[in-house]
Amino acid sequence: MNPSRTDRRALLILLAATALMLTFGLGSRELWGAETRWANIALQMLQSGDYFDPYLKGSAYYDKPLLSYWLITASSWLTGGLGPWSLRLSSVVAAWLSVWLVYLLGERLFRKGTGLIAGWMLATTFYFVFWARVATADILTVCGVLAAVWWYWRGPEDTRFWRYAGFFGLLALTSLFKGLIGFILPGLLLLPHLLGERRWRRHLNLRLAAALLLAGALYMTPFLLSHLYGTPNYGESGLGLVLRENVVRFFQPFDNLGPIYTYLIYLPVYTLPWAPCWILALWVALRHWRQVEPDTRWLIQGLGLLMLFFTASGSRRSYYVLPLVPFAQLLGAWWVTRWMAARQSKGRGLHLGFGVTAALLVAVLGVLVPWSNSGGGVIRFGEAVRELASRQAPLTQWRLVMVEVDNKLPMYLQTGGAPFYYVEQTQDYPRSGDTSALMAWLERTSGEHWDPQRTIIVAHYRHGETPPFGYLGGDHQIVTTLPSRGERWLHAREDQSVAYIPKA
Repeated sequence: MNPSRTDRRALLILLAATALMLTFGLGSRELWGAETRWANIALQMLQSGDYFDPYLKGSAYYDKPLLSYWLITASSWLTGGLGPWSLRLSSVVAAWLSVWLVYLLGERLFRKGTGLIAGWMLATTFYFVFWARVATADILTVCGVLAAVWWYWRGPEDTRFWRYAGFFGLLALTSLFKGLIGFILPGLLLLPHLLGERRWRRHLNLRLAAALLLAGALYMTPFLLSHLYGTPNYGESGLGLVLRENVVRFFQPFDNLGPIYTYLIYLPVYTLPWAPCWILALWVALRHWRQVEPDTRWLIQGLGLLMLFFTASGSRRSYYVLPLVPFAQLLGAWWVTRWMAARQSKGRGLHLGFGVTAALLVAVLGVLVPWSNSGGGVIRFGEAVRELASRQAPLTQWRLVMVEVDNKLPMYLQTGGAPFYYVEQTQDYPRSGDTSALMAWLERTSGEHWDPQRTIIVAHYRHGETPPFGYLGGDHQIVTTLPSRGERWLHAREDQSVAYIPKA
């Protein structure tokens, strides 16, 4: 078997194992954390047909650029509806591509085998796999940054227009996931290489300027579409979001106020279990700086600039460090291959470590976490409400009123009918009375007709509190959230939901 076939087989094994770690049990886990916002916004886009104005529980919420929501809605068309799979599919694909891109970078920049080890390190990094199975824009951003850096390194001296257009196009698309860091992070990473030997002077030409203008037009397209085809009275500006999230938050943070040493703690944590490798690599490289390969020096300088950038920002959270993780693992792989070559080791212990870690990730994230979500929670609550309602009439005939509900709940209560009607806790809906009073208030507030026999009221309350709308109990069936296996085990359920379904 020739080496090229061996390399291809090794890569295929890596990508297949990565796919298993990313997808096993993916659809069985309850929505978690920030992904509930993506689920809620994407659902309202699908229900309303308005893909240019993001809403969260009925209120304007232009928190992130539109591209990540569009990827979710596109996935829902492919999978037949919005669910855990379609919600998380874009993040999973981005993570899978990220492993491949790290492999390609390692093989291009360093000695043979570095890319394969870096790919396995990234694929078996706990927090990378964890966030890859969560529907947010963070792993999409990681993939975009890696793609731009890989594109640059395919021809760092190439000055053709299409090379510039591809590079800046990737930056524009990455910036449409989470913000202008899609431009900033690759720029900071590549800056040391561009400054070295004054390479930047080679790229000062009209072709670069033209490609940059084209990328700017690509970046502005969703905002322009929102302006032209969105709701005139939407009330929030996408470009205003860009200023607020990328400039104001950096210099005058209004949330996520972590200490200045946040990333010194969380970069090692987010690269476990392989953090010792890149830490040793950094120590070795600094000790022998002049003898280290130029590409390794570039990688360390680029990582240093990213650390300085994130630390300089006043807004700090643990998972903001995710874009550094692949490059830290790439540095660790450089040291491992160097160490193996010096000792003429075949790395059997390393292979065993990758295998054991991969098995543990599948067991924890693919088996244990989904098992802990079963037996109750919002998944079972949604199933119970839909089952009871469908006994009386097809689900498409029902309308749902959501009174300050948990973000994760609407996805599990889809009926395929009319969009949900959202009521805020601060509104003056009847806290007491009867069904007719509530229906009259709904008609007066919404300007629509409501059929009491085809309207389900869903509300949210805290554990130990009396469920709201108790006065509906006389002529409605009541469904409440039951604790899942994990919640029963941990004795934890603070937030609960209640649904009132009219009696037949």
